[in-house]
Amino acid sequence: MNGRRCRRALLSEDDRGSVAVLFCFIVLIAGILVTALVDAGTAIQAANRADTYSAEAARAASIAVGPVPTGGGTDVQLATRAANSYLEQAGVTGVVSVLGPGLVEVSVTVTASTPLLAIPVSQTRTHTAQLRVGVTQGEAVS
Repeated sequence: MNGRRCRRALLSEDDRGSVAVLFCFIVLIAGILVTALVDAGTAIQAANRADTYSAEAARAASIAVGPVPTGGGTDVQLATRAANSYLEQAGVTGVVSVLGPGLVEVSVTVTASTPLLAIPVSQTRTHTAQLRVGVTQGEAVS
């Protein structure tokens, strides 16, 4: 019986502190996961903002051309000015391309800094808008 107590005493002394080490690893892994999730959320937000800004700027450009685009230089200027005005009000920069009569493409890049690691994240989204005319079924303006 005395030998059994000695074995228990030896086993319990070897295991001392193992829970503290395990807890430290769990806390470290949880911290890494939380940091990754929060910083990934910033990238997702930047992508959503770029997507929204590019879609709205393309829409504004196609509406500025009007229901009957001529396809001339005036339409290009109106579309470009409307899209750039929207992007300026939103506080972002983008590239506006007029691809044809009533067809506009806007590309926007949004850069944000992650809150925990302060890593800059850039997201670029591109949208194309074409003015459609009609009451019940829109037809592409050509």
